[in-house]
Amino acid sequence: MLNTLKFSLPEILSLIGLSQCVYILVYMAFRSGSLKRALIPAFYFLFLGLGFFADFGHSFIGQTSPYYAVAQWFFWFIGPPLSVLLMVQIARIEKLPNAGLFGVLLLTPLAYLFSVAMASRDNECIFPAACPIFMDWLLICGLVAGSISMLAIWLQRGVLEDLSREKRGKERYWLILTLVFANLFFLCLMFMGLEYGFTDQKVVLARTLSGLAFVYLANTSLFRIYPQAMQLINANTKDELSADEKTIAYRIEKLVDMDKIYHEASYGRADLARELEIPETVASKIINVHFRKSFPQLLNERRVADAKQLLAETDASMKVVAEEVGFNSLATFNRVFKDMEGVAPSAYRKAAKSP
Repeated sequence: MLNTLKFSLPEILSLIGLSQCVYILVYMAFRSGSLKRALIPAFYFLFLGLGFFADFGHSFIGQTSPYYAVAQWFFWFIGPPLSVLLMVQIARIEKLPNAGLFGVLLLTPLAYLFSVAMASRDNECIFPAACPIFMDWLLICGLVAGSISMLAIWLQRGVLEDLSREKRGKERYWLILTLVFANLFFLCLMFMGLEYGFTDQKVVLARTLSGLAFVYLANTSLFRIYPQAMQLINANTKDELSADEKTIAYRIEKLVDMDKIYHEASYGRADLARELEIPETVASKIINVHFRKSFPQLLNERRVADAKQLLAETDASMKVVAEEVGFNSLATFNRVFKDMEGVAPSAYRKAAKSP
């Protein structure tokens, strides 16, 4: 039996996408930290996984129901409205989107109802199994619904503009733009399939590739800041330090502010834990709760503060400034400084020294 079991390229890609969606959902279950805030991404990857599963199983179980193709369509075209909610939540990170924005989820069911109404006008159409025009209407209406969803992102441009101006919001801003382009890529592929009469296999291959693009973004970019960022927010509101931990926190403050341990480029969390004679996990918890940031962020903030002073008050070269404040390379110094201050060190010096 195994010798006769063969999969096409779209089926193999769909199976890969399905396994990745399952991995993402399991990952979120253990790392989100807040069920409420994880619902939108969980539903997005749930429906994306169902889309992969439906495409993979089409040749095996596609004939079991006349509504199988409709289910495939729904699983894929609910993606753009859900991704709108996901993008807005990424922008706000600690808040759910406004209740009114959830109305975009109605676009896909409305597209289905409109398609039914238009196809029912064809007397030769036997709905839904023997009705090619119905599937054409589903694709057209799905494209319209997806395009309107992208318009909803444009209406939220104020949130995105605010995010782009935040010193720590640029990574999320570019991630959101990438997700917008990924959605537009999906819609363009579906439009090309309609315009040029792609076969069903080509349509499946096209949307599978776009779905894999979302999975790739999730694995490489999305979960570097989300939902770990929500987990940190949730932990910060619940965790409290004991009296002993507060004492350790004050010792850390002294090491950072008085002893300036951050001037040593190689100084890390392990060195801090060894100096305080505590486990690294305890040191991380105290820093996250007391300072509301990670240890590298804490050190880099102090380094940049010292660098600003040197840039404004001395003519030392950039390399010297970077070494003096504790950066191990000029490239790292330039990158961290620009991320935190919004301008390059050279531009900051020029502005600080201008009359």
